[in-house]
Amino acid sequence: MAGVGGDGGNGNIAAGGGIGGASTGSAVIATGGSSAGNGGDGYFSGALVDAPVVIYHPVNIAVAGPGGTAYASQSNAVDINQSAVQIAGVGGSGGNGNVAGGGSVITLDPAWGSSNGGNAWHLVETGGSQAGNGGDGSFSGELVHTSFVLYDPINIAVAGYNSSAYAIQTNSVYVDQSALQIAGIGGHGGNGNVAMGGSLVSHSLWGGSDAIATGANGAGNGGSGHSSGNLIDVSVAIYAPINIAIAGPHSTAIADQTNDVHIDQSAVQIAGVGGDGGHGNLALGGDLATHLLPDLHLMA
Repeated sequence: MAGVGGDGGNGNIAAGGGIGGASTGSAVIATGGSSAGNGGDGYFSGALVDAPVVIYHPVNIAVAGPGGTAYASQSNAVDINQSAVQIAGVGGSGGNGNVAGGGSVITLDPAWGSSNGGNAWHLVETGGSQAGNGGDGSFSGELVHTSFVLYDPINIAVAGYNSSAYAIQTNSVYVDQSALQIAGIGGHGGNGNVAMGGSLVSHSLWGGSDAIATGANGAGNGGSGHSSGNLIDVSVAIYAPINIAIAGPHSTAIADQTNDVHIDQSAVQIAGVGGDGGHGNLALGGDLATHLLPDLHLMA
């Protein structure tokens, strides 16, 4: 596992501060941007490589002279597990029951504004709060699962003239080369979170403001999923049992072979999937109240 963001916590509160004043020349007032219980982003750049190799090669040989008996018995019970789980670039899930609140801006003095000697307002922002959002997942690289199995039992019985040769081979083989590969998955959004923008209250005059923004809140959103690279699953299994019985003239040759083979080369590959949004979340923009707002360019 690589590049996995941690899950967001539960029951947290993040609150922006408040600003109250009679006159100021500030260019920026921002009391929002609070975050609570968000899942961490997951980033992965590189390669995860799983390349197991198994070579299983038992040999059983019995040789008898004239008038003798050759008996070769081979019994194999093999369990080969080459399965792999590879996880990279997964954003953590957002927490539950978190609250993120922007602050408030309050003024009662009409001296705000360039016409009354104050500096012009460029930005008043109390929103941008985030609560319980899932982290983004970003993957750039390769997930490679390459399995190779060579299973080659050999059983040989050789007898001379007027003799008997018995070659008995029983194989029970299970080869698991399955793979689960997950990359670039956005975390799920949490449930029951609240994100609120602050409030703006003015008694008289603001002049020359460029932007007043108390929204842009997010709660319980699923994270984005990004994948750039390769998911590769290459499984190779070679199963070649050999059973040979050889007897001379007027002899008996018996070659019995029983094979029970299960080879699983299945693969599950998931990449670049965004996380689901949560349930029961609330995102609110702030309030704006004023008597006079001349020359405003943007209110959001």
